[in-house]
Amino acid sequence: MLVFTYAYENNPAMAAKSTKRGGGRRAGGAARGRPRRSAEQSDAVRVRVAEVARRLFAEEGFAAVSIRRIAEASGCGAMTLYGYFRSKNEILRHVWEDFFAELFRRIARVTARGTPAQKLQRACAAFVDYWCEHPQHYRIVFLNQDVAGGGERTYVEASTVVDRFEAFREWIAAMQADGSGRAGDPQRLSEALICALIGLCHAWVTIPEYRWQPRAALLDATLAIVRRDAPASQPAP
Repeated sequence: MLVFTYAYENNPAMAAKSTKRGGGRRAGGAARGRPRRSAEQSDAVRVRVAEVARRLFAEEGFAAVSIRRIAEASGCGAMTLYGYFRSKNEILRHVWEDFFAELFRRIARVTARGTPAQKLQRACAAFVDYWCEHPQHYRIVFLNQDVAGGGERTYVEASTVVDRFEAFREWIAAMQADGSGRAGDPQRLSEALICALIGLCHAWVTIPEYRWQPRAALLDATLAIVRRDAPASQPAP
């Protein structure tokens, strides 16, 4: 390599030939080639790809959509797409993050004030309302398993979704402190409650033909998981 470099630099004919082919360097030593995208441009491409993938996953199902299909619909080549996402599952995680960001913005709005019990009830209602209003979002999130390839981390590991659900545990702990919450480990109770909420959404989204009890009634029964049992009424004298 050193011999070739020396010959190239000291042979005007070779240098001129390379320049004619466009293989030389610009003044100042800057290499020719496609300019790097700015951070804003890269973010815009990622957003566009995620929006296209979100639509395709909803219309055709995650398993049926290939990276090539996403690339074609996004207006770029498959190899170009790999410059922004390492795998189809990484695109899926990006879509999940968009959904959970929407969900927790909604929860934040309805829990800005109130007692811990009121905040928890409103958060649970917002949770089930969001997924029931967007059944395709539910299917994309909860009916597809996250698979991490080499060098990747799962959504649970890489995102802040677990931290966001910490509010449920905190509200349950606050309910226990003010006497309105059921005794027990707040973490265990919050996980039981979240599992029950997902189960409600799953039933409503995937079995809509069944005549379920009213949503508010089933949600109230689910919240009994964390509420302190009301004292039995005393018989009238």
